Amino acid sequence: MSNRLDSRPDKIFISVDISTGRSTLSFSPADVGAPQLQEDDRTGALALRAAKAISDRYPGCTIHGPHFHAARPPGRKKAFRKPSTEGTGDE
Repeated sequence: MSNRLDSRPDKIFISVDISTGRSTLSFSPADVGAPQLQEDDRTGALALRAAKAISDRYPGCTIHGPHFHAARPPGRKKAFRKPSTEGTGDE
């Protein structure tokens, strides 16, 4: 994984998809660099090590995570809520 960035990051976010075992480093502001993916990193240890190396180069850059989540199963639709009619005056 390359740690090359286009400018100075303020924050580094680490997310880990436990269903695929893939971790992602993303940056704030977003134009600092593209998200960096790491395969076979179910614990987030590889991403955390990379984030610490980047943070050491840019003092004041904070690390957030790793945050763990599971991808929505394929074919499952996102549930939508109906908008509330309370307080709209359409009664």
